[in-house]
This record gives sequence, structure tokens and C-alpha cells, in this order.
Amino acid sequence: MTMRSVWRGLAVLGILMPLLAAAAVYWLFYDNRLPAGSRFPLDLAAIRTEADTVPGAVPDRIEVEVLAFRQAPRIVMQAGADWAPVDLIYASYRLVWPDRSIVVDSGQDEKSAHAAGVAVFERPAWRRLQAALPLADAIIVTHEHPDHIGGIIASPALATVAPRALLLPEQAALLPARWRRMVQPLRYASLKAIAPGVVLIRARGHTPGSQMIYVRRADGHEYIFMGDTASLAGNVVEVRARSRLVGDHLAKEDRSAVLGQLWALQQLAIADPQLTLVPGHDGTEIGKIITAGWLTAHFQPQPAPQPITDAPPV
Repeated sequence: MTMRSVWRGLAVLGILMPLLAAAAVYWLFYDNRLPAGSRFPLDLAAIRTEADTVPGAVPDRIEVEVLAFRQAPRIVMQAGADWAPVDLIYASYRLVWPDRSIVVDSGQDEKSAHAAGVAVFERPAWRRLQAALPLADAIIVTHEHPDHIGGIIASPALATVAPRALLLPEQAALLPARWRRMVQPLRYASLKAIAPGVVLIRARGHTPGSQMIYVRRADGHEYIFMGDTASLAGNVVEVRARSRLVGDHLAKEDRSAVLGQLWALQQLAIADPQLTLVPGHDGTEIGKIITAGWLTAHFQPQPAPQPITDAPPV
């Protein structure tokens, strides 16, 4: 090989390397093509009908505990967005009746949260959540990732909490083996009412055990808790999933399924703008929902629960 061919090869390499780097950045952070056939059935009329199959009063209010905070570049959570930091929160919600409650998502303990990159952990909020779990008539999670199911696993009252957890098999698999048999098994195909005005919506995609949760409040206001199908409001507004760096390589989600779900949620929001879509981690959007009065900050004191035999049907 002559020196001329060596220099020619280096020159070609010098041209190709920036192009390859640019292609990699585009693929990991910007690509957001909606695959053909990426559609998800999300029929609000059918969900409302299912919500009425369990008779009785619907929840009076919905409370939220913000358990932890961190920041990340928006483009990591929303492909093709800018690189400015976005506020991410880790939250738990409680649906409240005069004499009962259901907890939605449970965060994760402080040690695990910091190990996962959380900057600020709210210990008082964590204590209120842990006090609420054994008092809940039911506990449900949007999916099986540690920042949503970890509060159940870390509960010091797990013997009391586990029988109140309505978990899908993929979710229950993360519980300690000795407690798994105490969980109420939850299996359904597409929609499942678990209490008056509360419907689970099967949404495999972000994880195999992902679901969204529809709630109708006593004043008629409606919500869909999207979990990490949409971590940010912008995921729905622009139908943009997480970056491939996160979605493909870290979360290992079904990108086609998630994009179909985001498209369906966007169409639902356009058709019914009064519907409140609660994203999984969007601190700014969830703050707006609290300010608007659709969520009540902090878990309030509540009466003791009814016997576990009166838990919502599965």
C-alpha cells in the first residue's frame, strides 16, 4: 500500500466519520417515523360504558403526592425536541371516596431513586404514601418499572399492602416471591372497570404490563392517567415517543405500539379537549393540572378501609 492510498483512505474516513456520527445522532434522538399500521383502539364511549358497569358513587377527588424530582434534556423524553432541560417528577395518585380510596402508582424508595438519578427525594411525601397504602381498598400501577411499582415492594406493611394490589402478571412478577401469591390476580383483554367510574385500559407497549387508567370524578370531570405511554404532554401533542436511546436501548419498549397509542391519545384530546390527560413524569404539566384544581396536592387524612373482602372486583 502506497502512502498516497493511505492518505486517500484517511481522507475518505475523515468525510465518513462525521456523516456516520450525524446519522447515529439522528437515529438515537430525532427519528420519530410512525410505522404503517401503528394504531391503537381508544374509544371514549366504550370506556364510559365500561365505567358504568360497576354501580355506586364515583370518586370525589384525586390527590397527588410528588415524591421526587430530576431534570433531563427534553429530547431524551421526546424524540426530535430541543436539548433544554425538562422537569421530571415521580408521583403517586389517590382516588378518594368518602369511605374508601384507590392508590395509583407508588414511586420508589429513596435509595433506589437516587441510584436511578433522582436529584431531590421528598421524604414527607414518601411517608404519606406509605401511610396511605395499607389504608387503600386497592392499589394499581400503570406499569412495572421500579419508579411506579417500587413503593409497594418497599412497603414496611407489605403483608397488608400486597393483598390490596391489583396487579397484572407482568407487574406482580417483580414482587418478592413470598408475597406474590397474596396479590389479587388481574387479567383482562382491553378494558376493565375496577370501581365506579374507574377503568383500566390495557396498553402494552412501554412495557408488557403497561396500562392506562380512566377516572370520572363526581363532578363529571374525566381523566386518563397515561403512565409512561406518555411521560410528557408533548409526547401526545406532537405524537413523539421517547428517543430511541431511551425507548429502544434502555426501556426496550415496543416503539410501534407506543406511537399508535400516542396517536390515539392525540385524537382523543382533539375530540374532547375537556378530558385531562395526566402524563407520567411531566412536572410542568402536572403542576398546571394541580393549579387548575383537577388534582389536590398531598394525600389527606382518611378513614380506615373496609375489609379486604370488599375490594373492587377483578
